[in-house]
Amino acid sequence: MHVSILERNIKKKRIKIQNVYDFREVVKCEKNKKSNLLTKKDIDLDEKILKYLNDDITYKAKNLDDLLDYFRKIDTFEDNHKKLCGLISHIKILNIDRVEYDRKACVQEDVDEIIDIVENIKSYISSRASEDEKLRIQNIEKELDKEYLYAKDIELLKKMISFENKEIDQEYDSCEKVNTVSINIKDNISSTYIPVETGSIEYHYHLDNNIPRLKRLIKNLHKYIVEEDYDKSIYRINQSEALNDSINIAVAVYDNKEYKAISGSNEVLDYCASPHIDKARFESNKVNKRGKLGIGYNRVNDSEKKIFERIHKLIEEKKIKDNGELVLYSKWEPCPSCYYVIHQFCEIHPNVDVKVKYINTYG
Repeated sequence: MHVSILERNIKKKRIKIQNVYDFREVVKCEKNKKSNLLTKKDIDLDEKILKYLNDDITYKAKNLDDLLDYFRKIDTFEDNHKKLCGLISHIKILNIDRVEYDRKACVQEDVDEIIDIVENIKSYISSRASEDEKLRIQNIEKELDKEYLYAKDIELLKKMISFENKEIDQEYDSCEKVNTVSINIKDNISSTYIPVETGSIEYHYHLDNNIPRLKRLIKNLHKYIVEEDYDKSIYRINQSEALNDSINIAVAVYDNKEYKAISGSNEVLDYCASPHIDKARFESNKVNKRGKLGIGYNRVNDSEKKIFERIHKLIEEKKIKDNGELVLYSKWEPCPSCYYVIHQFCEIHPNVDVKVKYINTYG
């Protein structure tokens, strides 16, 4: 595998800690670089630090700050793992349902005319969001984290209770397109289910990703889990009711009001929702995950479409004005289908000046 010079230099600069001597040498070196870098609390070799360094593990980190962050996150991970285990300790069997549709090959549609329209409207309404503008989306993400679970959170729970567990059954309902995994939960659930070596850079990365998931499970699992009628020790979760892992988040500001939406078939209270297909005003198109128009699945539930359908309806009902600036902020750049929806909206409402600000490039 080709490794760039930059990657090799980064690896050379990493510190490796295996014992108390290694740790003291790094502390001494870091304090010489910047005397106010560390607090006394950070550099005290208390029982927690000694616990890590007494193990036969080599910890890799960018610097001492990164190493201390590593240790703190190991503690946080273990604490949250124990809390979650306590919350599910009364459950003997957990059934996890997930809708799984068969993927069918589809034919590329003729969309040349729409592509021209999309490229044209993109050129004059769309631009990258500034750092301040990104905060709108980031604040909405924080709101969602407080109240909802993502499918990846339930996937982590599944991995956690399945680890070294042979009492697992799986069944697929071909009529309902639902896959059900039934797991007998053990009395003692190990926290060693992360499939990488402790001390590695990869393990630190997994801690960064999984701690927020554990916290969401602790706070919100009760909203998704239900007791089976026939047995109080058996519970069920519908994973498909959780938010999609790759949802887009969008918010439009128009006429001094905010209009929020997430992509996907699941809806969030007080957010813009998809209208019934018979009442939709704007045509959507198929787009695949790479952003190619005319193939993939129809984007009827995209966040941008939900917002423009809602604003159009309110204008038609004369509840809001039909002129002024409309700024759409989006986590991801709108896909071609959404740009086409915006084009249709602009044709009907020419006095509304639409601008799009996005954080990440689509595809």
